[in-house]
Amino acid sequence: MSLPADTFLWKFGKSWVVPFIQKRYCIEYRGEVPQPPYLLICNHVSAIDPFFVAPYIHAPISWVVAQISFQNSFERFLLKKIGAIQKFKSRPDPAMLHTTLNILDKGGIVGLFPEGTITWTGEFQDHLLSERGMERLILALNTPIVAARIQGAWLSHPVWAVKTRKPQVFINFKTFSDPSAIDFIRHSEWEWQKSRHIHYPGKGKAFGIERVLWMCPQCSNFRTLTGQGDTIICSLCQNHWTIDDYGYIDGQPLPDLFARQIHIFSQWLHNPPLITIPQVKLTLRDARTTRLMKTINHQLIIQNDVFICGDVNLEIMKMKGMNTHFRDILEFRYDNTMVRIKTTYSSFLLYNWIIIRKKILDESQKIQNIV
Repeated sequence: MSLPADTFLWKFGKSWVVPFIQKRYCIEYRGEVPQPPYLLICNHVSAIDPFFVAPYIHAPISWVVAQISFQNSFERFLLKKIGAIQKFKSRPDPAMLHTTLNILDKGGIVGLFPEGTITWTGEFQDHLLSERGMERLILALNTPIVAARIQGAWLSHPVWAVKTRKPQVFINFKTFSDPSAIDFIRHSEWEWQKSRHIHYPGKGKAFGIERVLWMCPQCSNFRTLTGQGDTIICSLCQNHWTIDDYGYIDGQPLPDLFARQIHIFSQWLHNPPLITIPQVKLTLRDARTTRLMKTINHQLIIQNDVFICGDVNLEIMKMKGMNTHFRDILEFRYDNTMVRIKTTYSSFLLYNWIIIRKKILDESQKIQNIV
């Protein structure tokens, strides 16, 4: 019986692309996997995670992929050719569940990333995980759950970074029959690195740091940090921090600096100034049909809790289901519209801006209601 992922493109990739990836990234595997059918779940640390997992599994995998990837015609063509399953974020998707059940009933493998997006800091993203939803899915499928814990791939190439380091990737497989499989993939690159002390050398390790750090940890100024070689420099206070071959920033893991940044950023956003982000690409699509409604290439202005791009005004409090896609795209629902903002260095900044401002405005409204 033919499976959606059992295609010529899969066979070509298995024969030629997968061996190249396996050798290029020095992948080591541990554990065993059963015969299909089963649901495969993985932590999400890079854009090519499926290629890390595929060499160890001989059967084709139908990966669950965010609908945003199907909007590009070339990506859509390739994804359909490898039997990918389209998944709409931030809304119920019975079609995805039906397709998943059908593939498993035919003896296939369905792969998914419960976090939904790649981790920005190397930590597992519990805040993005709907544990109740995953538990319901696992129990409804009534099939073995194979968990793949990917380690070292994020340190090999952090999602924010421009350049890769010398890669070393380790993948552990374990089979479960219940939702405890989620605990197996709760992986922190930093906790793991504490005991492993693996070198990830490379050049220009700080290039792209502006994507994930936008508040100076020393002088607390906004967008004064730049990456130069292996060094992060503040243009205002002239302090600098060096990224070493273990991935640490002056001996600190990125999540520590990021937590400090979020504290500063949250205080700063109590009275946010007008800011301008030059030349973004904004697209509006019908949330139900995904039909393209409008495309704008213009600067983005944030003023009085409104995103302004050309003639489009979007109120922060009406934005729902925010998520980032790879590293340059922010997507959210706005009434009956899916909004997509593509920007080179600001997608994660905008994501956090929305999350924090909504929280501040909600708290302010609660206080006003009490008074």
